[in-house]
Amino acid sequence: MKKTILFFSSVIMLASCCGQSEKAPKGIEHVIVIGLDGLSSQGLREANTPTMDNMMANGAYSFKVRCVLPTVSKPNWNAMLCGAGPDITGCTSNGWYRDKYDLVPVAMTDNQSFPNIFYVIRQQRPDAELGSIYHWDDFGSILDKEVLNLSETYNSALVTTEKTAEYIKDKKPDFLFIQLDDVDHYGHSDGHMSEAYLKSIQAVDNQIKMILDAIREAGIEGSTMVMIVSDHGGILRGHGGNTYEELTTPIIYYGKGIKKGYEIRQQIYRFDVAADVAFALGVKAPQVWVGRPVKAAFEGFDEPENIWEMVEILPPPSFETKTFRGPLVDSAYKQPVEVRIKAPVGVKGEIRYTVDGSVPTRQSSLYNGAFTVDSTTIVTAKLFGDKGESIKVQGKYAVGK
Repeated sequence: MKKTILFFSSVIMLASCCGQSEKAPKGIEHVIVIGLDGLSSQGLREANTPTMDNMMANGAYSFKVRCVLPTVSKPNWNAMLCGAGPDITGCTSNGWYRDKYDLVPVAMTDNQSFPNIFYVIRQQRPDAELGSIYHWDDFGSILDKEVLNLSETYNSALVTTEKTAEYIKDKKPDFLFIQLDDVDHYGHSDGHMSEAYLKSIQAVDNQIKMILDAIREAGIEGSTMVMIVSDHGGILRGHGGNTYEELTTPIIYYGKGIKKGYEIRQQIYRFDVAADVAFALGVKAPQVWVGRPVKAAFEGFDEPENIWEMVEILPPPSFETKTFRGPLVDSAYKQPVEVRIKAPVGVKGEIRYTVDGSVPTRQSSLYNGAFTVDSTTIVTAKLFGDKGESIKVQGKYAVGK
């Protein structure tokens, strides 16, 4: 008798687990992804962004999305659409085109490209309204325009936003991907984390509000999920490398079916975006994708049981000078100079540093404010929290030359 009860209890538990893993969110009929080129996690934390702040307060979010390499635009936008990275899709650089590539993809559609989310939706929902409106014209090269109802590019972020609002109100698309480019532009021209860069994030926050207003005016607010994504961060005036600032970006899930005020704990990857869209719309993802939906963002779903929670990787501190702020310093000074180190905004921890080039530990000197060096010095710093630590950052101050 006991064995029989145990058997049926196991069957019920298994059925319950399988039920949660297989069911899709209910009531999401429209997905709109807003892509902000060059938006870093620290950029979002420090800029004045009331719209995105409200979306996080009433949605799910993470500041730790990992890019694919290289940290340039086309491979990362393509990974979002294709549910896989450059090693699988073949899109390895900004020089990639359908008829110009160095790496053969592992799978190909009749349009001569790796199957992306637009193509997959069109296969399973022939009558779906699918569109993409983008500021960077070369974004169009990664699209299967053959399956889109709309593919348009405009030479300003504001016009791109205005046309997006018109399209939403007119067509009420099932899936729409928007790309806005100004944040990346100011990262290159003025430097990441510069005043101009942060102001550009504030400006795009206003444009996001215009898009949310259009969703409401279209009468689809109660059935629409919105995602805010970014292709890469940046360092100084560039990106493409392997630093934490270039590799790490935020993501926001907002709207129908999304948890409220929830910071996602699991690791998210750039190629998970396509899987998120497919999951939200109840579309079956192809086997060749490696991205997984971030189910914990959705109501009724939990974080993975096997989530990895040992040493947390924290964002690193940065050095501040009169001209820039970043994780690297290599400058010469004729007079003694103050060393200023800034902790990342929104992250709890303490800065420890050394002045002999060694890697700081929890026993190294505690940074309590600016200090002066009067000879050539290598300052190495790390952020330490209760459950984690950052990578090291290093500044070389050449004094007296």
